[in-house]
Amino acid sequence: MGENFDIQALMSYGDDLINLLNAKNRFDVVSQSFDHSEALHEDLNQIQESIKDCKKKLEACKKKTDEAYSDVSARDDEIELLADELKDLKAQWASIDEKRQSLKRKDRDDLRAEKKLSMYACVTKVIPEADVNDPFKISAYMVDGEKRVEKFQLETNEISAYESCNSIWSIINKQ
Repeated sequence: MGENFDIQALMSYGDDLINLLNAKNRFDVVSQSFDHSEALHEDLNQIQESIKDCKKKLEACKKKTDEAYSDVSARDDEIELLADELKDLKAQWASIDEKRQSLKRKDRDDLRAEKKLSMYACVTKVIPEADVNDPFKISAYMVDGEKRVEKFQLETNEISAYESCNSIWSIINKQ
């Protein structure tokens, strides 16, 4: 029974590795997500500044509206203009808040992708190296228990997915 369990575990690891090797785009997406993360943080800072500006403008607009209503001689056109400006600012506020929520979701998704990639590396001791120039090449680094790093490359257009998986398992078993 113990040998069956080990074989099943190896088959499960093999299936996971095949899925990982077949899903090259995940690493590209994660890499792109990290690249966009800085831009998102800059956008978030700009949005926060815009929120502050909108709050100031909103308060100023509210004050002007209150003054206009208290002044009997105020013209209806000015009141209407201020009300429209207030409405526009509220719409801007809603849009900025929506963008802020979207950025938070994007950051959360990026963190999940990073943790998922870390889990793959921890379980398989394989740290992938994304090569967007050659989609038929799998290159990665193997890390053994003594923290030695060994780089390997496989040409997937020359061998089948099964042979690729066996090659990687052979490298893992040498560790």
